[in-house]
Amino acid sequence: MILALATMATAWAGKPSQLVRLARQYKGVNGFEMVSLGPMGTALLKGAASISTDKEDRAALRSFSGIRRFTLVDFEDIPAAKKADFAAKVERILKGMDLILEAKDDGEITRIYGIDDGKRLKDCILYCSDGTLLITQGSIRLDQLGQLIEAAE
Repeated sequence: MILALATMATAWAGKPSQLVRLARQYKGVNGFEMVSLGPMGTALLKGAASISTDKEDRAALRSFSGIRRFTLVDFEDIPAAKKADFAAKVERILKGMDLILEAKDDGEITRIYGIDDGKRLKDCILYCSDGTLLITQGSIRLDQLGQLIEAAE
C-alpha cells in the first residue's frame, strides 16, 4: 500500500513540471504568451504587494504565501491548429488527475485540479478551454482560498 501511495504521489508531482515543459515548447508560436515566476520572482512580488495599503491586496498576498512558483499561459490567440494540438496535449497530461472543481459557462469549461489534503490545496492547476492555463507549485490554505473568493465577489 505504501508503494502504491508513493507511486501515485510521484506521478502527480511531475504534472505541473510536465505542463511547464510543454508550454516552453510553444513559446515561439505567434500569439502564445507565457509568464513564469520562480521562488525569487514570487518573493519579489510578495514584497511589493506587502507594502500595499489595500486590505484586500494584503489578504490575497497571505493566501498565496505558500506558492513557490507559478506559470501563467495564454494560448487563446494562437493559430487554431496549434491551439487544438496544445489543448489536446494539456488534457492528456491532466487526464487521471484529481479534479477539484469544474464550471461551465456559455460553452467555456474551467477546471481546477490539485491535491486536497483537507487543509491545503497543493499544486493547483487551473485550465480554461478558452485558452488559459495557470500552474502553481506550492500550496494554498483552503480557508484562505475561501476568503479570497469571497473578497473577489
